[in-house]
Amino acid sequence: MDSRCCTQYSIFQLTDIERGACDAALHLSQHTNIQLLPNVHINEKMELNGFKFDCAGCDMANVLPMPTNLFDCNVAYEVISEQNMNFNDRVLHILQNMEGYKQKLNTVIEELKSHTGRVPSFSCMVDDNDDEVCNEDELVFAKHTCDREVWDEQLPRKIGLYHAFARPYTKDSIEHKLFIVLSGSLPFIDEEFHMLWQDCNAFVTCEQLLASEELQYLRSATLRNHNRVAARVADALGLPVRCFIDTEDPTGKKRSAHPTTITQKSDIELDLQTRRVHMVDNGCFLHKSHNGILFDMHCNEGYWLYRGPPDNASQSTFGTIFDYPGTMTCFPTSTFKYHTKFPSRGTVVSSVVESNKDTLYERAEQVQIDTLFPTENFMKVCEKLGFNRNNDIVHFMPILKYVSERAF
Repeated sequence: MDSRCCTQYSIFQLTDIERGACDAALHLSQHTNIQLLPNVHINEKMELNGFKFDCAGCDMANVLPMPTNLFDCNVAYEVISEQNMNFNDRVLHILQNMEGYKQKLNTVIEELKSHTGRVPSFSCMVDDNDDEVCNEDELVFAKHTCDREVWDEQLPRKIGLYHAFARPYTKDSIEHKLFIVLSGSLPFIDEEFHMLWQDCNAFVTCEQLLASEELQYLRSATLRNHNRVAARVADALGLPVRCFIDTEDPTGKKRSAHPTTITQKSDIELDLQTRRVHMVDNGCFLHKSHNGILFDMHCNEGYWLYRGPPDNASQSTFGTIFDYPGTMTCFPTSTFKYHTKFPSRGTVVSSVVESNKDTLYERAEQVQIDTLFPTENFMKVCEKLGFNRNNDIVHFMPILKYVSERAF
């Protein structure tokens, strides 16, 4: 196996398929390195997931093991407790009227499914050539820009209401909180970007790719979509969340929810000091993760939120950036599914997913999913990556959720 592949943070011995995938990711350039996360695995498309990859910025973009959903993310939005109590009593009303809330959520889902015409794409990007020509004597310090075309919100992979009990860092009380949580990416524009990368990766460097307007627009459009969907869900269910106007929308009328925690499930960046490109798959960059890290468990479990050290500056509820080692700057953000081509190992959870009183499932038939459960070995590796167990894990328990077929 190539010496540039670091298995220090992997909790299992690699299979032959995983070794071959690592070697394939490294063979196009001698400047590449790969570090495996504790959730490393092979997906059903026989692609490697759960790693950090880096290369030189001057390398051609074809060295990148580019995923098809580059800026997939988990985003949580806290529902405001009107009476500022330690218990969000809206949960009681939801549980007493589950069928009504389920119908309201299903209405939003069906509306989002019908948005097949005006999808976010690169044709919506701002075109600088459309701007008015400024006089040479004028200095423009700020310029408001918005999309060239209006686009409709797209359905994420998962949408749900989750509640949790969390202690403040003073440990002197316990608080009950309610959240709207979304997971997913934008399939149409994801495909556009992946095709763009395939067309140009042989003559464009990694640094040039990261500087492209298309990549920046894909990142911002994904988060804007989730914010707007969360605002629609909150309005439909009558839940108060902090909202603002999406100023990049040409109509100036689209409302967006303000996220409490944003966790990337895949990401890419350029280190301006070393001029190296870093990419993470099924993980996030720790130095960019504020207010905790959302870890996507199996559908019946919900999410785990790994809290960071106490934040005494901006008062983030779930802490600040982890105290991570210099050798590894990433953290896993999801468990993974076992399948016939990648048999189970370690502690396995078999969960049945089907439409019931609290789940809207896209498939008609029930499905049994086998996933890895994070055990002691997994947690020990998380400690090496900067997580302090004294800061606790907050469990987001599902109340009402939608699960699409793309979630598996």
